[in-house]
Amino acid sequence: MNVVRAHRGQMFEYGPFTIRRLRPGERFGPLAIVDMTTLKLGARIPMQKHINDDILNYVWRGSVQHTDSSGERTPLSAKRIMVVNAGEGLQYEESAPLIEAEVLQAFIRPSQAGGEAKTQLLERADGAARNAWTWLAGPEGSDAPLTLRQAVQVYDVRLERGKTIEVPVMPGYAAWLVVLDGVVSLESQRLHKGDVAGDSAALPPVFAERDATLICFLVDAEAAGVMSGTVSGS
Repeated sequence: MNVVRAHRGQMFEYGPFTIRRLRPGERFGPLAIVDMTTLKLGARIPMQKHINDDILNYVWRGSVQHTDSSGERTPLSAKRIMVVNAGEGLQYEESAPLIEAEVLQAFIRPSQAGGEAKTQLLERADGAARNAWTWLAGPEGSDAPLTLRQAVQVYDVRLERGKTIEVPVMPGYAAWLVVLDGVVSLESQRLHKGDVAGDSAALPPVFAERDATLICFLVDAEAAGVMSGTVSGS
C-alpha cells in the first residue's frame, strides 16, 4: 500500500480558487489526473473546451454552478454528481456564486478518441450513503448510474466514527482511495483530509476515527487509453 500525504507544497493558488493536482501514476493506468479544488465564494473558472476527457465532477462541500456553452446552468453538490464525456469536444465553465465549495475532479483517459460529447447527472436526496458504498460510475455497458468510456469504477461513502468498512475490490483492478474529510486508519496508517492510499491489489479495511467522506476508484491499470485528451493527455 502506498500513501500520499496532503501538504501545502502541492497547492497552487489562482486568485479565488486553490488546486491540489495529483497524478496517480502508471499503476493506475487511465486515471490520469485528480484535482482537489477549493472555490471561494464568487470564484469562476472560465469557459474552456475539453476533448477526449472523461471527467468526474464530485462536490463534497458547498455547491458549484456548471454552465455549458449554450448557457444552461446545472447546480452541483453532494446530492448532484456529474460525469462529462467530452468526446469530440464541448465547453463549460464552473463557478461558486452562492457558497464556498470543495470539489474533486477526476480526468480519465477514454479507451477511444472521439464519440458524442455529453454530460450525465446523478441526483440523490441524501448525498453520500452512511456506512455503505454507493456505486457512482462504471464502464459503458455496465449498470452504473453514470458511465465512463473506460474500465474505471467509482464509489463513495460517508463513514461514521467508530465504523469499519471493506474497500471495494475487483479482480484485475487497482484501488485508489481518497479521504475527502475526516480521519481514518488503514492498518497502521492514519489518514487525514486529502490523504490518498493506493495499491495494485486490495486495500485493507478502513476504520473511521472521525466521521469521514471517502471516494474510491477501481482502475484496470492495463486498459488502453488515448493520450489526446485536453487534460487527461497532459
